[in-house]
Amino acid sequence: MRTQVYTIILFLCGYNVDAQSLYVPTVDNSSYTGKAMFGYQGWFGHPDDASPRPNYWHWGILDVLGVGPLQVEMYPDLREFCEDETYPTAYSFANGNTAPVFSSGNKQTVLRHMKWVRDYDIDGVFLQRFISEYGDPVVMAFRDSVTTSVMAGCETYGRVFSIMYDGVGDAVEDIKADWMHLVDDLGIVDSDRYLHHENRPLVSLWGFTFYNNATVGQLNELIEWFHNGAAPQYRASIKLGLNDNWFSLDAAWLAAFSNVEVISPWSVGRYVDQGSYNHYVQNQIQLGKAWCDANSILFVPVLFPGFSWYNLKDASTQQNQIPRDGGHFFWMQAHGAIQENCESLYFAMLDELDEATAFFKTAEQASQSPSQGYWLNLDADGYDLPSDWYLRCASKATKTLRNQLPNSSTLGTPPEGIMTIRIDESTCLLQFIFPDYIDATQIEISVDGGQTYPYTTIDQVGIFEVAGSPSERYDIMIRYPNEAAVPMGELCLPADCMLKTAVHVNLDDDCIQLFPNPSNSQLYIQVGHQAYQITVFDSQGTIVQSYLTDEDLMIDVSTFPSGLHVIEFVNQNNAQVYLRKLLKQ
Repeated sequence: MRTQVYTIILFLCGYNVDAQSLYVPTVDNSSYTGKAMFGYQGWFGHPDDASPRPNYWHWGILDVLGVGPLQVEMYPDLREFCEDETYPTAYSFANGNTAPVFSSGNKQTVLRHMKWVRDYDIDGVFLQRFISEYGDPVVMAFRDSVTTSVMAGCETYGRVFSIMYDGVGDAVEDIKADWMHLVDDLGIVDSDRYLHHENRPLVSLWGFTFYNNATVGQLNELIEWFHNGAAPQYRASIKLGLNDNWFSLDAAWLAAFSNVEVISPWSVGRYVDQGSYNHYVQNQIQLGKAWCDANSILFVPVLFPGFSWYNLKDASTQQNQIPRDGGHFFWMQAHGAIQENCESLYFAMLDELDEATAFFKTAEQASQSPSQGYWLNLDADGYDLPSDWYLRCASKATKTLRNQLPNSSTLGTPPEGIMTIRIDESTCLLQFIFPDYIDATQIEISVDGGQTYPYTTIDQVGIFEVAGSPSERYDIMIRYPNEAAVPMGELCLPADCMLKTAVHVNLDDDCIQLFPNPSNSQLYIQVGHQAYQITVFDSQGTIVQSYLTDEDLMIDVSTFPSGLHVIEFVNQNNAQVYLRKLLKQ
């Protein structure tokens, strides 16, 4: 009997083995070993942004984005973005509103992306730098602006970054010149956020064994220059991005490979299911890692969430070519790589919308994507997923790599990020959405950069809303009471927001209890013999079910969609509003 009571107490206290910590440690920059990092393209542009490029870039095939050919396959979730981070297009949502896009040339957007990397406790990014663009000063100026923004974001949010050159071969001299420019003019290796490996800054060369014009002689020249020939301030360790058949090449190639510090074979599109992945593990990962281990080289597998480039290829390929399967396809790879004792991981890619390998926040369903054109939304495979689901999947893989979580064979429900902050479009309130925190009972919220902390809420509430003023910018900080503050970036209410009165939410009624929680069938709701109007909302704010009761009740949640729900209790006697969080498994 005591055991049963104790179990119930755990549920009532909000006990959750996947509880998150508000504080994400700053990443050590001394080694790639033990780290999981995203690739970051940073190549999206718009004519109205402040970047040097005068036109659309990577959103559509045409310079002027109309309701015609698209280049991207997925639509980003922009609900957290300020008005000056979004740019109009000719596309529109089903409700008639303009569907905007973001620009990588906007520093605030890149900072936001780096914040997401921090929020989900992934180590950092490899920033792509396409050396084939070296002859175009406008494009390279755009690349420079993204580089400085990534550096600032990593410095703000304690992540690491590294440069990845894509398109090697005949560009040996261009790579040398550009690297010296980055070191001298942008000061990237002076930042304590630049990733090092084996006592030198780490630079990645992607494309050898892919491109016919990339020869082993050119690779040897770059290895010699980065290791020995360059002046000391330009010397670096080397990570190679190779084709997956790299270890089967001739002796000259293998001799060159043996002189680098990291090898990361490209895997996107090489397998589509468990059977083909098993073949890849046996014939590429195991053999490649054994070769790297024998030569004291760090072997880093590439993991991707799924793949599709129907729009990019002008409808000449099938839609949803390699389905994501609700994250299970990615987790198959993460579980397999860690089971093979891989020490580091590369996630392709944080922001790759063109080939639908993006991990960052994207549209969950058709209502969140433009009405025109084809869009691959997160529900394409029959799963009702939040927009941050793949950041959460990457977070679980990262924590598993660090041995902070067991290497489970199934994905389950990956941990939430530390907080999502966005505008509730129906009320124009600042909305703070957060998980249960480890060993925390309250959090404090500042909207003025930490000068004051006027808002306090209990940890278990899950969603907290604050009224603001249109056109205002809010520098958000959060913390546990009397502890260090955590920066959460900027949030902005649009100028045309029609503010509604914020509901006063009382969070301290201990009479309201839910158990078991999480639940997949029956949920017992204890209300202490008071009259309540009870409304269950899913993670998008849609009403799932409503009840009116003045006594405890048992409800069937088996038909509720999986994921986070918020249950609102409106006390019929004093009009107080109480919130509780339910996780439907």
